[in-house]
Amino acid sequence: MSSLKSKAGYVSRYLGSGALNTIVGFTVIFLLMALGVSPIISNVAGYAVGLLLGFTVSRSFVFRSDGHLLSEGMRYIICFGISFLVNFAVLLYALEIMHLSKEISQLIAALAYTVLMYIFSYYFIFLSKS
Repeated sequence: MSSLKSKAGYVSRYLGSGALNTIVGFTVIFLLMALGVSPIISNVAGYAVGLLLGFTVSRSFVFRSDGHLLSEGMRYIICFGISFLVNFAVLLYALEIMHLSKEISQLIAALAYTVLMYIFSYYFIFLSKS
């Protein structure tokens, strides 16, 4: 039972920190799009801003890891890259194949990123979580 409670704590903290990171990232994305920047470039910029914030908050608040900073950082960057590529593929698919609005496309892409990054964070990145 304690394992389930522990996982629920991770998920709730991840969602809370994700809300902060989402606000920051989407502020960048939608501000750039409002300024006429393409949805693709806006997406890249928003996720680049969220990279450092996401790692810092996940390590210190969500998973409360005391693992090796460099090792976790490298794993985070690799998983971020994979998750971002999935996000990017979903964005392109939603825009170009499904012809969804750029706003809805960004939200669907973000959901794919969020789920994948949580799985990576829990099972691969932060192995010394408390």
